[in-house]
Order: sequence, then structure tokens, then C-alpha cells
Amino acid sequence: MTKFNQFLKKELNKPQLQAVINKKGPLIVIAGAGSGKTRVITARMANLIINENVNPSSIVALTFTNKAANEMKERLNNFLDNKTNLPFVGTFHSYCLLLLRSNPTLLEHPKFTILDGEDQKSLIKKIIKRFGLEKQFSVNELVYQISNLKNKLTLDFENFSTPIIKEIYLEYESEKAKSHSFDFDDLLLKVLNIFKTKKEFRIKFQEKIKHVLVDEYQDTNMVQHELLRYISLNEKQKFCLDSLCAVGDEDQSIYSWRGAIATNMQKFQKDFKPVTLVKIEQNYRSVQPILKAANNVIENNKKRTHKELWSDKKAKNRILSVCCRSGKQEANTVATFIENLPKDKPLNQTAILYRTHYQSRNIEEALLSNSIPYKIIGGIRFYERKEIKDLLAYLRLIVNPYDRVSLLRVINCPTRGLGAKFEVLLHNEWNKNPLLNFKQLLNYLLKSTEHKLTTTKKTAVLDFLKLYEKIENLEKASDQIEEIIENIRYFSYLQKHYDIRESEIKTENVKEFIQSIYNFEKENEKNDLEEFLHQITLMQEKTEDKGNNDQIQCMTLHAVKGLEFDNVIIIGLEEGLLPSSRSLNTNKELEEERRLFYVGMTRARERLILMHAYYRNSYGQISDQVISRFLTEIPDNLIKNIDISEKSIARTTIELKNWLGIKSKSVLTFHDFANDLAKNMEFKTNTNNKKLKTKPKTNKTKYKLAKRLNSKKIFGDLTWKKNQSVNHPKFGIGLIKKVEKKDGNTYYLTINFKSGEKKILSSFVAKI
Repeated sequence: MTKFNQFLKKELNKPQLQAVINKKGPLIVIAGAGSGKTRVITARMANLIINENVNPSSIVALTFTNKAANEMKERLNNFLDNKTNLPFVGTFHSYCLLLLRSNPTLLEHPKFTILDGEDQKSLIKKIIKRFGLEKQFSVNELVYQISNLKNKLTLDFENFSTPIIKEIYLEYESEKAKSHSFDFDDLLLKVLNIFKTKKEFRIKFQEKIKHVLVDEYQDTNMVQHELLRYISLNEKQKFCLDSLCAVGDEDQSIYSWRGAIATNMQKFQKDFKPVTLVKIEQNYRSVQPILKAANNVIENNKKRTHKELWSDKKAKNRILSVCCRSGKQEANTVATFIENLPKDKPLNQTAILYRTHYQSRNIEEALLSNSIPYKIIGGIRFYERKEIKDLLAYLRLIVNPYDRVSLLRVINCPTRGLGAKFEVLLHNEWNKNPLLNFKQLLNYLLKSTEHKLTTTKKTAVLDFLKLYEKIENLEKASDQIEEIIENIRYFSYLQKHYDIRESEIKTENVKEFIQSIYNFEKENEKNDLEEFLHQITLMQEKTEDKGNNDQIQCMTLHAVKGLEFDNVIIIGLEEGLLPSSRSLNTNKELEEERRLFYVGMTRARERLILMHAYYRNSYGQISDQVISRFLTEIPDNLIKNIDISEKSIARTTIELKNWLGIKSKSVLTFHDFANDLAKNMEFKTNTNNKKLKTKPKTNKTKYKLAKRLNSKKIFGDLTWKKNQSVNHPKFGIGLIKKVEKKDGNTYYLTINFKSGEKKILSSFVAKI
């Protein structure tokens, strides 16, 4: 018995083996999360070659990413012991390119070039400039709309937001034809057209290619499904290959915005009938309670093939639902949970998941303040995102009018008709006149006879200076940033320069940035813009990548597909967040949101924490939140619910440790209660949840309250530790960096405050 056949006998469960050895006809494999999908598809190819003596050149395996293709090739090589040629394993686009290169005579122009993403944008940019439409359209949005139109297989120009886009599209296609160029969408469409119109090609292809496999079938779009029909069916619509295998899981279809059609899994069963259906339901990743909960949630989707994931990993009490008072408490609780994980477990086995990018801000700040290393996967740290850096640069010029980097960043963002040459002039003249601030320099250039500015440039510079005259008379940073955004029409700029999805993400980030300023003003007696900017700079300094791979993994639910972790924390389980507000109107979109939550749940191997809040701050307003319907779809017997909205961090820590099965040695002290009131109570609401009852505590109030309760010492001695948070009546909240004993219970503490490092007697600060 060969090594491979031993693998088939010992390593595969019955449904997996059935999917591997099924010889003939169309086969659809419904492979649930964590069920060994890649193992099945690669073993199926190896079985065809080793046991069925199929020529590798007659096998084609199609997937969606080069990464997935490379993983398949590696596994297949291992099965075959590197003794034979491999079948084609690659993306739809790479296979279609291969067919076009191999059959140049079937094309109008045998020699062609491919436009990559940047080439495509460059061409569209030239077209809209020629039409004088630069201010009306975003290049990214046009790329998205044109691609979307092509992927629907019908030139339905009514789907365009405005009739002029039809003219842009036709001009774009004309320009490509003149230069004998194809974009990525064309690669699939050209091949599909050859199958439709070239009878001899289709016959020869079907004589040579006998086995086709498609991975992640739930992610196929209309063009890809249609292409597969023409590959597999003859002119009489009869199946003519030896086998066709589609592997996927419609419950994990989360890319409709890219054109993916979840129902293609069901369409496959109609278009290629009779189809053999195999369900692979055993999960090798997660403990059973997590899978049972996920099954209960996804069961509420109607357009799906029923399956039920199960695992032989038995466990109890593995899902925790945490109800918080606010988004800030939610983030602090996440940090508390991570701090109480066993120290011998790597941090990178814990993931924090959220629906949209802007939700990362509170989480990032909580992790930073607790010195917990983290990494944003598939995105950029909040304060490093372009839109946030743009607005920070505007604010920095208020505080420091000599900030050259900030001026050069914002002088033409959004564009004011001040091009690259003006920026070079600005830079050179500032070098010659280093004592001038930016306002003096711009006024100097306005009056300069040596450098005569055009009327357009003069108007733009004057408008820029007037903006700063206006905002410098405003006292609050929140008023200043809102004036800047309105004056420069920043939201309109985002809409015009990015596609719909990206501009929405960036707009949400900007609103969250404004919220961070509101939070700062609420928590600080002195409304000091300079202090806010210093705080951001310190945070950015802390986020520098020190090459540490052991970090908490933070990402959106879309980015987590294909990954797995011991612990998964999903935040923001509220109506309007998850499911998102725009999905509440249609059943189709709501089902995709449920699939997104399902994907997040099934990433967890051991533990799953689901979090929601009663209230959230949004754009300076407190909004009531409604618990997500998805959370209510999990049966009570599978989930432990705790409400920590009125609990201190110490009490929350005890609850989290109990859930983790860790015996808590800590004792709840009166200063924990002070912490509850002072640090963790952002607000209280009245019965109709609208007006604030209690104002946020000032530094002095927090200090006095904590000191009064600390002094009771009823539940044991106070201890001072490195990295402990403390409060000072003047300097505010700080972090202990060094502890030196003076005498008795008195210590010298070296503390890092926002205003700098101080050495203070312990009797002058309170623990928080």
C-alpha cells in the first residue's frame, strides 16, 4: 500500500474520503468551516493521478488567490513525492490568461498587454480629465462601477449612477481597443466569449481537459459560473467532462460587494444536474459548544443548504456574552481579559474582531494604555490612516505654525489648484526664510514680485489663511476640527476620490476621530489642543513595530476569513453595527451580515467572547444601542451572560477569571469601588436614557474619592507596582515606571504623566 493510500485510509473521515474518490460526473462538496476543505481538494487531485492514472495535464484546479494556489501545489507535491508534473493549479484570471496566450489566433489582436490596477486608474483619469469631469467623479468609483457592470454579464447602463458614466465607459473600452490592452475583467470575458463563439476551440478543450476542480465556490461571480458552464457542457448542454468538483460553503459567502453570489452553490446543483452532493460537517478546529452556537445562528438564513457542524472536542462554558455600559468600557474589558490570560499562552492566539475599521480606535487606546502589544491585520492603525493624518496636520499648524511637514501635507489636500511646483516653491522659500511661520511665509509669497502667483493660486492661498484666522478664534478643539472639515469640504473630497465602500470607511474613521476629541474634552478640565496632540504622538510612539510577533491580532470580520485563534473576541454586537445599518433594509444583505458573524464565531478554537454596549458616543452624541439579533439567536444554555455595566474593573476581573477557570487571589477593596465610580463611570442616564445625570469626574474629584477610600485599608495593604495606573490631583492619570521604598508604607514613585516624568511620594497619588 502506497504512502498516499495509507493517508486515505487513516487520515480522512468518511465524507472526506467520499469526496476524494468519487470518480465521475459533477460533484459539489459542502465543506463547513474548519472541516479540511484544502486537504480534500488536493487529495482528490492526487487520487486521480495516483490511483486513477489520470494525466496531470488534463486536470485544472481553480481558486481565488495565489496564496491558496501555492498552498495546494505544496500539498499536492507532498502527496506525489515530487515525482510527476503538477496539474494546473491557479486563479481564474491566471488560467484565462494562459488560454489567451496559448490561442493567440482566436483574438483580434494576438499581441496584447494587460492593464494592472494602476494602469487602469491612469487611463480613466486621463479620460475624465479630457471630458473635464475631474471634480465630478472619483477614479476609484469609476473603476468599481465598470468592473461591477462587466461582472454582471449585461451592459445595463441604467445601473450607473449618472448617464455620463456610459460615455466614460465607452471611451475607456475604445482606448483599450486602440492600445490592444485588456484589464483583469477582460481576461475572463474574452475567454468566455471564445467558448461561446469558437466551436472548434470548445470541442478541443473538452477533449483535452477532463477534470475540473473549483475551490471556494461560494465566492464565484456570474462570469465565473457562466465560464464553468461553457467549460463543462457541450453544445447540447450535456455534461461532457469526466468530473467537475466544486468545493465551498455558502455560509461563508461574505464578498457580495466584490460580485460574489452565495446562491451559485445552489445554482451549480441545477445547472449541472444530476449532481452528487457530499457534506463535510466534522470540524477539526473548534470545541463543540462554539459550533452548536454557530449552527443555531446560521440556521436563521433561508437560502442555504442545511448542514450541521460538529466536533469531537467536548467542552463546557466556552461562550461568554458581556454587556457593557459603553464602547469605552467594552475596550477596557477586552484589555482586562487579555491581561488575565495565562502568561504561557502566546498573545497572537487571541483575536479582536469588529465590523468596521473605525471601531478599532477605542480598542487600540485601551491596549496601548495597558502596554499590550497588538497588530492590525489587513488595515492600518487608527492614527496612521491617511484621513486621520490629514486632519492631525491641520490641527498641528494651529499649535505649531512652523511645522513644515504638516503645511506641505495640507496645503493642497483637498486639492486647491496648488500643484507640485508651488509645493517646491514653498519648501525652497521657507529654507531661505526659516524664521517665518507658515502664515508669514504665505503672505510673503502673495506679495512677492519675484514669484508671481496666478489669480487661482492667490485665491487658494488667501482662502487657506482665512481658514486659520477663523479657527484660531475658536476655543474648543472639537469646534476647530468641525470648522476645518466643513471649510475644506473633506467629506465631499473623500466621496469624490474613493469608491463608495472606501469613502464610507474613511468617513466613519473621520467621525470617530472627532469623537476622540470630544472624549478628550470631556475627560480633561483644561481644553488644551496641544495636550491632545501630544497624547496622540505618544500613542503613535508606543505603536512603533519593535519586531515583536507575539501580538494581539485585531481585524475586521471580513479580514479574519481563513484564520483561526484560541480566543476570539467580537465587539459591537448591536443593531446598526452588526448587523450594519445599511443591511437592515433587505433580507439578502441581512443574511450576509449573519454569515459574517458566523465566520467570526467559527474562527474560535477554545473560547468565544461576544460583547455589546448599552450606549455609544457617536459624533459627540450619546446614542442608545439595541442588542444584535444575532446574539439573541444563540440558545441560553450555550452562553454565559454577564452584565458589567455597573461593575468595577476589579469585580469584572474576578468574573473573567472565574469563566477562564482561574482561581482569583485578589481581594475586592474599597479603592476598587472608587475605580468603579471615578475611572469606569463615563456617564449615568435617566430612565429614558437621554440626558446626562452625572458629569464626568475631574482629576481632583477622582483623586479625592480614590484617596478617601484607599485610606480605609479595610481589605488589605496597598501595593505599588510597575505599569500600575495612578491619579494625581494636578498631573492627572499616569503610569508607574519605577518603585523605590522610603519607609513603612511610603514609596517614591517615578510616574510617566502626559506632561512628562515625575518622581512623587506615594502618599500624593491614588491607585485607579
